[in-house]
Amino acid sequence: MMPIDFLTQIVKQKEREIFQARKVVSEERAAELARQRSDFRSLYGALSLPGASGVNIVAEIKRASPSRGDIAPDLDAPRTALQYEKGGAVAVSVLTDPTYFKGSLDDLTAARSACTLPVLRKEFIISSYQVYEAAAAGADAILLIARILSPKKLNRLYTLCRELGMDALVEIHTPEDARTVVASGARLVGINNRNLSTFKTDIAIAMDLVARLAPGQVPVAASGISSPTDIQKNLKAGIFNFLVGESIVRSDDPVRFIRTLMGGGSGVPSPGNGAV
Repeated sequence: MMPIDFLTQIVKQKEREIFQARKVVSEERAAELARQRSDFRSLYGALSLPGASGVNIVAEIKRASPSRGDIAPDLDAPRTALQYEKGGAVAVSVLTDPTYFKGSLDDLTAARSACTLPVLRKEFIISSYQVYEAAAAGADAILLIARILSPKKLNRLYTLCRELGMDALVEIHTPEDARTVVASGARLVGINNRNLSTFKTDIAIAMDLVARLAPGQVPVAASGISSPTDIQKNLKAGIFNFLVGESIVRSDDPVRFIRTLMGGGSGVPSPGNGAV
């Protein structure tokens, strides 16, 4: 039996979703709404330097995944965003895919309203429509996945994103992706330890690929980060930004868990350490 290629399935579903969304709100109207925004919070500013503990955590709002099924189906987006901020996260990532991750743009809008942190739209973005849609919904930054975009399209969507005032986190998983992102000049680079076709995870991926980035590009390790030990291993490779989803969502106390992860940094107490 051939293994399921989750990424191919997801991208096909995304094409259908965009087709339907354009019937409800035209691209011209989405662009108009996007260009009315001026209140962007800087994800780059939050991640360009390590925080007081030596570590920056981007905490993710995630209800489900294709490989794991339901993770936290009843998760309340605004309440969770507030907890993440209280725990010391520097940004919030919101999965907005409805089919495979049980998320929505409404989650993003609600999460952003509940906190003061920059909010990343975590999505499989393949169209300018989704870039406009993200800005109109309140996103401060978007994810662009190198693997599902040609270099030309990646550059076009990245440029549009920056023109609108948003930051972009450009995701890589392979050496080929790394070459693409170096050529793109992207400021923020997410190194996904998870293969999006198989959803298998290896936390050594980020530590291996970070050396391939250009000087000045800021790495963010994503997927499989679940303990201070994982944080410490990545710090040795020069990575101090971590996008963490499932392990936070599954924890009994997200506030304390985020602080525990931040304790994997330099040993400097993280903001808000103490009673939860």
